[in-house]
Amino acid sequence: MREMIFGGRAVLTEAQPTGMQKMAGMMWAPMLLMGLMIVFASLGLSVVKANFASDYFGVTKAVREAADAPAYLIDKRQFIESVNVWLPGFQLLGIGLILSAITFSLANILGVFRAGGVQIQKAFGAEPQTITPPITAKLFPMFMMMGLMILIVNLIIAGIIGAIAWDVYGNSVAEINAAAPGSSLLGDQGTVNSYKAWLEPFKFVGLATILVGISLAVHTILQVIRFQGQRIRELAAGN
Repeated sequence: MREMIFGGRAVLTEAQPTGMQKMAGMMWAPMLLMGLMIVFASLGLSVVKANFASDYFGVTKAVREAADAPAYLIDKRQFIESVNVWLPGFQLLGIGLILSAITFSLANILGVFRAGGVQIQKAFGAEPQTITPPITAKLFPMFMMMGLMILIVNLIIAGIIGAIAWDVYGNSVAEINAAAPGSSLLGDQGTVNSYKAWLEPFKFVGLATILVGISLAVHTILQVIRFQGQRIRELAAGN
């Protein structure tokens, strides 16, 4: 009795990759390169932020929070607070691109199995059969793209909020503390803190979505391996 395979069978006369597999062959390297560039750029920004934080907190609290605080301290805090808003999203976008490169590599593996299966069956003089794309094969590219879109949207929003934070923290601590209720300064500060609260988990939704896509791609590879193992047994039996 034939093993039940989720996806069915189809005849494939030529060892050609699907459109998704062709795109994966072209895109995995650029995705990986962009992801690595973003990760290392984030590291560089983090080093700069760390140096600024060292200088800023290297003076007493009284000096930092004075009404006449030195301009260089205000500038350093302005940079630190603004970068704190958007840098985590920037870092995770780099990770998301690297994971997308992994997803494309898995699609390439599927293309290799597809071509290799046809060549082996032709060598046996048998009709080349392949598994029709299971639902997981159709879903994993969608999950990958959706996850990347979430990470990009997260970074865009974080960039806008980072610009607001830049304006807010361009004022001294004393000016912010002395702002009147209902003022635009306090309103902007509230906006920054509010968005930071939900942008933090939002970016992990995007990351989790990409990981779901990778899980579906791995499951698709498992289905293909099972099918090809079954097909080899059939060829050995003369079917």
